[in-house]
This record gives sequence, structure tokens and C-alpha cells, in this order.
Amino acid sequence: MSPSLFRAEPYIAADPAAIVRDYPFATLILPNLSATTTAIVFETDDSTRTLIGHMAGRNPQAKAMHTGDKVLTIFTGPHAYISPRWYVEKPEVPTWNYIAAHVRGTLEVIEDDAGQTEVLRRTIEVAEGGFDDPWTIDMAAEGRVAFLLPKIRSFRIHIDTIEGTTKLSQTHPEGDRHRIIAGLKDRVYPTISDLMT
Repeated sequence: MSPSLFRAEPYIAADPAAIVRDYPFATLILPNLSATTTAIVFETDDSTRTLIGHMAGRNPQAKAMHTGDKVLTIFTGPHAYISPRWYVEKPEVPTWNYIAAHVRGTLEVIEDDAGQTEVLRRTIEVAEGGFDDPWTIDMAAEGRVAFLLPKIRSFRIHIDTIEGTTKLSQTHPEGDRHRIIAGLKDRVYPTISDLMT
């Protein structure tokens, strides 16, 4: 039996599937412990039974994927260092607040063009969901998708378990929680766009 995600009782996520939906850029870990970070999404909006994703075919992990592999997928949401300077009512040591989900399941490699196209279509649909005028795979330049299909390897994960943690200082007194929130707001956490300049 595989070890579970450590989840102290107060931090067990009420809806771990929501973490998967909200933070779909995940790390897929194969039995040989190779790992790739890529977009991985629920196959449909109304089910939490399967995940789908893809990676570059030249990635060594793509060649190591086999139908029937038992895999772990880690979804990581926001996280932040929590300084003990913010604790007044209940002094503490440094810690980290975070949101994460672990999904365990069985891998199925998708190799046919139609199946891989559907993986791309669904991934784009999820990623473009927040736009007023979403981009769709049908808008790709003519021939571009057909050109890319042989260069990727897609997969489906048949889910066995989804476990989630939301560790957000919920066990601390209200005053300390407010100080933590204020402290985090005062700190500068660079975004990806800041790092690109």
C-alpha cells in the first residue's frame, strides 16, 4: 500500500478535487521516480474519476510511461513562509502555509491521434475557461495540431484516491491569524511576470 499524503486532522481539505481543478499544473511521478510538471486536468467537468494530460515526446519520461503503471500526481496551490514574528497570542516557530493535493491512480497511455487531439482540446478548454473569448484548438493554424501530435505523448489516469491539504493557520487564535494575513500582504511575492523583466 502506498503511503498517504500527510494531513493533520485540522488541515484535511474538505474538497480535494477543487484543488485539482484550481491548480492544474501538476507533477506526474512514475514508478521509476521520474517526474514531469505539466498541465493535468479532469477529463470531464462532471466527474473526478479520470485525469488527462500530455508531455513532449522527447521527454525521457514519455518513453518510460506504460499502461498499467501506478502513478502519483501532485497538485500544488499557493504557499507561503509564516514568520513567528506574527504570532503574539500563541507564540510559535516558523512554518509554511500551503494548499496541495495528491492523486494516485493507474496510467493509460493514449497513442491514437483522435485521443491525443481530445486531450489537447480538453486541456485548452480548461485553461482558457477564464477568458471572455476563449481560444480553442480549432483556431490553431492549419496543419499545426497534426504536426504536433507525433511529437507528444498523452495519458489518462484512472483515479484511485484524491487527498488534499489546506494548511492555512486555521488552528491559531483569531488575532494571530489577522497578523499573519497582514504580514503576508506586506511581503512581496514576485509573480512570474515580475521574474520575466
